[in-house]
Amino acid sequence: MPTEWAQPGAWHLVLTDIRELPVPADGQLGPWRPSPDLVQQVFQQLPGIRP
Repeated sequence: MPTEWAQPGAWHLVLTDIRELPVPADGQLGPWRPSPDLVQQVFQQLPGIRP
């Protein structure tokens, strides 16, 4: 049964296991490259995404 906000024929994701990453990342305009320290912190939180 579609919900009131659903659009016919569109995919809608339901996120059930959301965790905030404890890393600082203020919003910036234009292209942004994370610092090596920030990348390392993310990999510590999400080891399965290492390239």
